[in-house]
Amino acid sequence: MGTISVNRLAGFSLIFGPAIAFIFFLLEPGGLLIDSANVTDAVGSVTSKGANAALTNVTNIGIILGMTLILSGLYALMRNVTLQGNGKALVQMGFFMIFVGLTGWILSGGMDFILADAQTSDQISGSVPVYYVGSAFLFAGGIALGFGSFIFALGLSTRDDYNRIISLVAAIVSLAVMVFFVIAILNSDGRSTFISLARSFYVLLVIWYGYLGYGLMRRPDPLLWQ
Repeated sequence: MGTISVNRLAGFSLIFGPAIAFIFFLLEPGGLLIDSANVTDAVGSVTSKGANAALTNVTNIGIILGMTLILSGLYALMRNVTLQGNGKALVQMGFFMIFVGLTGWILSGGMDFILADAQTSDQISGSVPVYYVGSAFLFAGGIALGFGSFIFALGLSTRDDYNRIISLVAAIVSLAVMVFFVIAILNSDGRSTFISLARSFYVLLVIWYGYLGYGLMRRPDPLLWQ
């Protein structure tokens, strides 16, 4: 079996990882399409996940795998950037912030495996604290992911081999994601609205990750890796 190009594999990860995570996110019970529940309604959200236990488990497995693919792809991209050229410090700093943010989201998804077991009213009531812990990971992860993507995109904008305008737009979108999560935390009355706004802007980041993946696939592995 021949050697697999690091950049090609990482590019595939950045194209398919975000897409997989987003598709399963749409199908997740209690989310946007199936048995929708307000993020501030802990009982309603837990009830929805428990009533669709198999789908809850499958979708969260998909989300977790998709996010790990994103991390794998971004790590390789960061390694490319830090070998030569501008933006080394910003891209490296941004990557580790993104790592923290996506780890928080992965842990939040892991909480849903517990929530899926809640079938009776007593189990649902007892699972509410677990739901709140998962929400805490979601909020903290959103802030770290938004700020990390902002720093990462700024680093890419300083380089000649990445489109400056697209990188700056991605930086603005990332900052908006962070700001929406911050406002959601500080404003409990409008929390659901601002979480929805953050998620809608995250869709743009999914497209950006795919764009970065496509570009990474077309780059040869650095000589140091060959």
